[in-house]
Amino acid sequence: MEQILRAEEDEDLRKAYREMLEGCLSHPEQREWYAMWMIEKTDGTLLGDLCFKGVQDGRSPEIGYGIREAFQGQGYATEAVRLALQWAFQHPQVSAVEAETDPDNAASQRVLSKCGFQPAGITGDEGPRFIVFREENMNAKDYTIRLEKKEDAREVENLVRESFWNVYRPGCSEHYVIHVLREDPAFVKELDFVMEKDGKLIGQNMFMKTIIEADDGRVIPVLTMGPIGITPALKRKGYGKALLDYSLEKAAEMGFGAVLFEGNIDFYGKSGFDYASRFGIRYHDLPEDADASFFLCKELIPGYLDDVTGVYQTPQGYYVDDADVEEYDKGFPAKEKLKLPGQIFG
Repeated sequence: MEQILRAEEDEDLRKAYREMLEGCLSHPEQREWYAMWMIEKTDGTLLGDLCFKGVQDGRSPEIGYGIREAFQGQGYATEAVRLALQWAFQHPQVSAVEAETDPDNAASQRVLSKCGFQPAGITGDEGPRFIVFREENMNAKDYTIRLEKKEDAREVENLVRESFWNVYRPGCSEHYVIHVLREDPAFVKELDFVMEKDGKLIGQNMFMKTIIEADDGRVIPVLTMGPIGITPALKRKGYGKALLDYSLEKAAEMGFGAVLFEGNIDFYGKSGFDYASRFGIRYHDLPEDADASFFLCKELIPGYLDDVTGVYQTPQGYYVDDADVEEYDKGFPAKEKLKLPGQIFG
């Protein structure tokens, strides 16, 4: 690697090679995830190289690749990436691999598409990001998504309780929130979905009507979303994104223009969400200098918010009393409440 560094004249490549070397030295037990992989013919002819940009718990590894000009357009990159993905998915901690490429590099994007990558909906330092999931994590034939039925209510609430327990606070309130929202006038029953696998409910998502109070006096109808939950044993396996993408598609088909809600950009960005501030939309009651990175937006109709700036209003049904939550929770199996690092509420 040091010889390659000394010989390389392109400063961007020198920087990339330097980062690879530092990763190998800092993580010798995981050096395969930082090293340069050479792409060669069986006769030893060098075709190009690829690399993974490290692997970390809770984050998908990123792959990068390049083919020498004389060998481009001959399928070598596609074959190399496919083989590298096979190797990556042999590791139990890897459920997805990401990549990003220059927006004008159509050839690279074709490689990613042939290897099963899909747009992640966010842009990185080099351009749009793409993601591919391990196939055995989620098979399109092993689940169904349908509208929630009245008789599903208790099972859905228990699923949500299990999904959110001790995540944002000791215990959770989301199961009671869903119970309340079903009776709210803003509730959209046509967008109240559950995901089913092997005869059991494994996920749910729901939507509520709300508004943006525009700075010019208009009232802009929009949607908000959630709670959205997946049973803990199946999290980070692609089911949540499948449910999210399906429900967003159905919301668009109904003619809704945009969805705004509170969430993590690392996950929801893969389905096309961006920071609401980039649309000129502010979160109600939040000081102007406060961190609003939790507040996300996705246009369902392109350009729907082009001439809109204003304040988003959370439907009142989301505000529940802690005492009511405690009383309602008594009807569920007892669980221990824990105060854990990273919780937002005490």
